[in-house]
Amino acid sequence: MRFLVALLVVSALAMRAEGRLNYKTPPLLQVHRTNVSMCEKIHPEDLPEECFCREKPPLGLVVECLKVFNSTFFNDTIGMKIDLDPCNEEGSSVSIDVTERNNNIDYPIERIKAGEEEDFPIPGLAIIVPGFGHVGVDVAVYISGNPSTLILKIGLNACAALAQSTVCASSIPGLNMILPWYVLSGVYSFGDICSPWIKTTSDLAVAALSDQASTGTPMPAQCIPGLQNSD
Repeated sequence: MRFLVALLVVSALAMRAEGRLNYKTPPLLQVHRTNVSMCEKIHPEDLPEECFCREKPPLGLVVECLKVFNSTFFNDTIGMKIDLDPCNEEGSSVSIDVTERNNNIDYPIERIKAGEEEDFPIPGLAIIVPGFGHVGVDVAVYISGNPSTLILKIGLNACAALAQSTVCASSIPGLNMILPWYVLSGVYSFGDICSPWIKTTSDLAVAALSDQASTGTPMPAQCIPGLQNSD
């Protein structure tokens, strides 16, 4: 479906450029594209001091961190890149890439969609804690809601599987001084920016269909379900 919408939007934009489609980008969308910072929506002043936010046009943002852990339990440097796509018409999502200095680890996590909560163990990265043994370091991710009310909790944690339970860093004396470490934790609102974008994308697709119907212009075969693989 997303591919279909994209093809229709491209078709609509081409027709508008040729003067065959009378459709104007809503002024509201133009204002949001130029005057509102996506990074402002996550309150960059609340980010950990090791992190910064940058825009990812047209309607995304990237938070990058370089966190130095210097303790008896954990002496390492962890990089984290959070690629947030709140305005995706299929639902808000986030992709994450984690790097680690001592063992040269690079661990990408692709497109976690709203409604998911999971701890992703970082392969090859663990902390030795007396009395607990090896405690694996995880990327902790929770994403829920929609662009208007997007709940995010993203960072690092460490957990150990015991005989009958799982114990995480917050319950381990000493380790609880450094983990969990969260980059984003809160409720964020992108609705005023995302809504015009999503509506315009939909309107362009509808306009393309209407123009093709009125002019008799054939729709590309790849846009017609069942004909994509006809050959």
